[in-house]
Amino acid sequence: MRVDIYDKDFNVIDLEQYNVYTTNFTLGSPSPSHERQETSGQHGTVTLGSKLGARPMSVSFHINAVDAYDFPLVRNEVFKVLNGLEFVYLVDKREPGKRWKVKVESSYEVQAVALVFAQFDIDFTSDSPFAESIGTTQDPLTFDAEVWQIGQGLLSEDDIVYTRTTDSFRIYNAGDVTIDPRFIHTPLTIEVTTAATATSATLTLTNTTTGDVWTYTGSATAGQVIQLKNVECLKGGASVALNTNFGLIKLKPGYNSFTKSSNISQISVITRFYYK
Repeated sequence: MRVDIYDKDFNVIDLEQYNVYTTNFTLGSPSPSHERQETSGQHGTVTLGSKLGARPMSVSFHINAVDAYDFPLVRNEVFKVLNGLEFVYLVDKREPGKRWKVKVESSYEVQAVALVFAQFDIDFTSDSPFAESIGTTQDPLTFDAEVWQIGQGLLSEDDIVYTRTTDSFRIYNAGDVTIDPRFIHTPLTIEVTTAATATSATLTLTNTTTGDVWTYTGSATAGQVIQLKNVECLKGGASVALNTNFGLIKLKPGYNSFTKSSNISQISVITRFYYK
């Protein structure tokens, strides 16, 4: 099956114009590692924690050059694009709503057969163990948006929106991975817009599903946006973390129930979804 390749800015890399085609995509399983400890006087071990490592994958390529003189030119185009110095994105056309951010893992040989043909495999590694959705919460959650696919956890319910104004609401994480802003591979931005009463009371946002609470006690004006960007808290681009409880908000897979204080007029959640 075809694999589409994109550059680090997610612009398509068209190798087919050089008669280079992808023919197969092989994805390695999640790679767990476990921290274990022996306990004196007891059999076996105790598992203290588990995590997933980088994700291996490979893509099969086929070259069909015009003639023997064209072959090295085509081969060099492959070397130029897939050299391992820059990140690229891979999209398996069987799963067109997900992408993998990868680098070429090792050297590979492109050996001509009958002067003009070649078949070869390239190994890639994703630092993240998770695929990420091409779409974000700023895209319509409909297949008409052409960034989603079946199997991404999308629902047809009308209340799946990511900008909220009521004091209690739900936010839906369509992925199967908890979005935790502490981790580089699951970034999350929440924009908190203050109401007219914000100058006189503490701002509070709570995910009652996870028990996470964020509070802000600094100065604010009506309509001001405070950004919870990963582990940072920003107002006008400057850190205001010292005016918070240093709380971070996570999103478990599925629905997350929230409450906000009435001096917050609106919250917007900006993220992708992540999949094992």
